[in-house]
Amino acid sequence: MGRRLIVANQTMGGAELERHVKDRIEAGATEFYVVVPMIEVEKESSWTAPDDSFGVQNPGDVDSKAVDQARKRSSHRLHAMMEKVASLGGTADGEVGDSDPVAAVRTIVHAEEFDEVIVSTLPAGMSRWLKMDLPSRVERMVDCPVTTVEASG
Repeated sequence: MGRRLIVANQTMGGAELERHVKDRIEAGATEFYVVVPMIEVEKESSWTAPDDSFGVQNPGDVDSKAVDQARKRSSHRLHAMMEKVASLGGTADGEVGDSDPVAAVRTIVHAEEFDEVIVSTLPAGMSRWLKMDLPSRVERMVDCPVTTVEASG
């Protein structure tokens, strides 16, 4: 019955996403691939040379501990979702992807084929992914249905 791609981050483990996964498994679609775009890391202030009177921030400097923590949080969400899929009767594999969800999805769909992409977002008004129109952007990348699962408030 094909393979499903789940794209989620903060809504991972939410009731709405779980219900959609359960419905797919009950309909016979038991294989899932989960991509969690890495949680964005806050950049610390890092100033350039002392003679820089404008105090220009160097945007390339990111605290490596913050990156490690972001990767750990994203990885935790990934493994929790794979365990949830297994507890519902399916199988799941996955990865932590790029912090840009469009890039994370693009990387996966160029390497693998799916019969459906499930994009799980925060509620409208709170969702950065809906503001950037991620579901429509994903639709233009794939030749399969894209389902948007919006978490409840």
